[in-house]
Amino acid sequence: MSSENSAIVIDLVHDVICPWCRIGHHNLRVALGQWKGAAVTVNLHPFLLDPSVPPEGVDLRARLTERYGAAQLETMFARVTQAGAGYGVKFDFQKIRRTPDTTISHALVLAAPQGKQSDLLDAIHRVYFEEGADIGAAAVLQTAWQEVGLETALAADVLADVRAREAVRKAAQSASAQGLTGVPYFAIRGPRGQTALQGGQAPDSILAALQKVAG
Repeated sequence: MSSENSAIVIDLVHDVICPWCRIGHHNLRVALGQWKGAAVTVNLHPFLLDPSVPPEGVDLRARLTERYGAAQLETMFARVTQAGAGYGVKFDFQKIRRTPDTTISHALVLAAPQGKQSDLLDAIHRVYFEEGADIGAAAVLQTAWQEVGLETALAADVLADVRAREAVRKAAQSASAQGLTGVPYFAIRGPRGQTALQGGQAPDSILAALQKVAG
């Protein structure tokens, strides 16, 4: 569905490895499943929580320890796991060993038909957060692509396209340059104006925002 044909447009800025983005995206899907109002288009936009991650990725716990200290890690994991459980979203941080370069997964999501982008992102979230799969690996992403019923050849082309990854970096840099420092970020606009939400919002909060801009 194109934004030109929709009364409401949601621009969701996210990073694929952000657990709060997984919660926010899941709850957005729930909210849209309950929404009975005007047509809604969701546009996904990339953000890079750590642009310095190399193509091969880094050790998750080592990188987080550098940023927050070892004493904070288990508390952080427990907090997001508990928050996710409240919405039926599973996290298994014991299985997640790597922080991947997410430019490749962002590029693949953006290459999917708009009607399939949310499904593909959900599939990538599942294999990373529940199975600990390396979503910096082309084979893992191709499997997720196939799971949502998309043509394999296109995925291979995107995954081999360096320019697609560079486009992701530029888009993420643009978001940061505009002052965005945290994700998920929902910019919601409709006939009655616009509003914004940040963080792993509950479905009810998203529905209230939709109602506000829809009038």
